Amino acid sequence: MIKFATSIRLGVVKKETVSPAYNGLKAYMQFVVNKLYYRRYFSLDRKNIPPEGTSFLIVSNHQNCLNDAFGIFFAFPDRRIRFIARADVFSIHPLVTRLLHRAGVMPAYRMQYQGEEALPKNEQTFQETEENLLSGHPVLLFPEAGHQPRRWLGTFAFGYTRMAFAAAEQSGFRKEVFILPACNHYSDYFAFRSDMLVRFGKPVSIQPYYELYKTKPRTAQREVNKLVREQIREMMLDIRDLEHYDDIDFLRQSSFGVRFSRSAGLDSRSLPQKLEADKELVSLLEQKKVSYGTVRELREKLENLGLEEGQLENPPSLLRTAMEALLLLSTLPLAIVGLWPYLFVRLIPKHFTRKLQDPMLYGSYAMVVLILGLPMAFLLTVALEWPFVGAWALLHACLLPLLFVFEVYWLSLGRRTLRDFRFHHAGRRTVRDLKEQRNLTFERIRKELDI
Repeated sequence: MIKFATSIRLGVVKKETVSPAYNGLKAYMQFVVNKLYYRRYFSLDRKNIPPEGTSFLIVSNHQNCLNDAFGIFFAFPDRRIRFIARADVFSIHPLVTRLLHRAGVMPAYRMQYQGEEALPKNEQTFQETEENLLSGHPVLLFPEAGHQPRRWLGTFAFGYTRMAFAAAEQSGFRKEVFILPACNHYSDYFAFRSDMLVRFGKPVSIQPYYELYKTKPRTAQREVNKLVREQIREMMLDIRDLEHYDDIDFLRQSSFGVRFSRSAGLDSRSLPQKLEADKELVSLLEQKKVSYGTVRELREKLENLGLEEGQLENPPSLLRTAMEALLLLSTLPLAIVGLWPYLFVRLIPKHFTRKLQDPMLYGSYAMVVLILGLPMAFLLTVALEWPFVGAWALLHACLLPLLFVFEVYWLSLGRRTLRDFRFHHAGRRTVRDLKEQRNLTFERIRKELDI
């Protein structure tokens, strides 16, 4: 078991004082993100987080931009952590730049974004990071140097190992520095009211590599990076068969994946348990070299018809579809009211995501718009409605968070009802053929996996 008593060897590090304003802002953001944006948020193995005053870097996989950073940020309820983020976010607006600096965010300049001439500016970030580490302030960064578009782990840049060893060297190698591996995982990258988890691995002490670093710094960094990256890969869902990525992702999310979870004694409705089942399933699929031809054919047929595999597992009845449509119509007035401010939270991120041609940025923009937009929507609602309805305007403004959640579920029900109508329109013969093809495909894969 790792002990952290040796991590503070240069004197006692005082507990960092955090202002009430900072705590209040963090509490508000946590409410918006973890209660409105997400349905459920999990922070696992927080016992692995080093105690306050320990010098450590937090290193995580990176798939969902700002969402990843917030997931780890909220796992530290009583502590302030620093971040290293892409430098281009500092050029949005001077006010944003000041807020980022006040929040402890430091810029990272990348060749592919800012060009080679900007790389020397990273020295300032390296220096600030080393100072934070020696002061016992944790720093979060994402060594993939950019987010991955799907569930796989990219290669790591060695900047974080350089910072960790440089901090140790600055202390005369008297202070023990740790690297805390972490991973983020999502039930859905783009849907509101989805589930998210962050998990922490066991801290890696770089102290055993101090002597090696003195003579072979690159070798020491390489060995530490291997330990850290392997921990992150083991915690996350890492689909390395990119040629068949869509087929593997389809299988794990289908009734095949649900049944596999049950056979492993895991609950597919719980994101942490589903993650463990999916990791086991993906590992089996990669080991057995499964043929995906019929899986792809089934997936493409369902996509062309606008159907989901779950409808073959649990066919919607005409009565259920009619009741869904009736419920939608009866709650339509409330759904119209709920469009404010939902519509802006949905449309503004879509605009910027299309402009930047990076769909993985959608969640980040949506989260920021929701955080900033709710107070603005509250004030506008009160200001515009008070002359007409008086105190009822205040009630409407206070109900905006609940109306946002209602709108998300109302539209989700609308999409499901539309798919059910498509299911009935497809006809019994088409559905029967699809179900037979699915059953044969899943049975063949079970035999190939020997499960």
